[in-house]
Amino acid sequence: MSERPLGDLPRFPAATRPSLRRSVALTLLLVIPPAALIVLMAVWPPGAASTAEGVVRDGVREITIRAYTWGFSPRVVSVDPQETVRFLIQSEDIHHGFAINELGVNVQLQPERQTRTPAVRADLPEGVYTIHCSIFCGLGHVSMKGHLVVGQPARSLAGLLPWAASLAGLMMVAGFAALVRREGG
Repeated sequence: MSERPLGDLPRFPAATRPSLRRSVALTLLLVIPPAALIVLMAVWPPGAASTAEGVVRDGVREITIRAYTWGFSPRVVSVDPQETVRFLIQSEDIHHGFAINELGVNVQLQPERQTRTPAVRADLPEGVYTIHCSIFCGLGHVSMKGHLVVGQPARSLAGLLPWAASLAGLMMVAGFAALVRREGG
């Protein structure tokens, strides 16, 4: 078997090379719709998911939440500003945590046991706050999140900026790949 220098690699005929315009069009058709769907699912969960109702006892709304590998159900909990709430959380499988940093809530959850948080007042500005697992529970731990929606927050497009930057980077990579393919064969 003889060795050939890199300059002697075979080239595809010009007719079989995809055009840059076609590559960009395919990239736009195949990348942007799924990326937009992912962005919308990530940024707008409070409007898309079911929320917890809860039962009011002695002026405290008790909200029941299930924790499981790797999520909370319901994913979204809506409360009124200044409302006093208590969370009743049950882990269905392994040790988890339940934390809402802005409310000072952080409890450990035991498997198959219900844990009650102290009653806390939602003394927060209207907005969306993260509920997260505070005990490492495996590979999906970082995605074990929910949302606490206080009041009726205005929707913000600021959350789209990281996704837009990622999408722009992906499009640049795809465009570069198409250009290299066009130029180099």
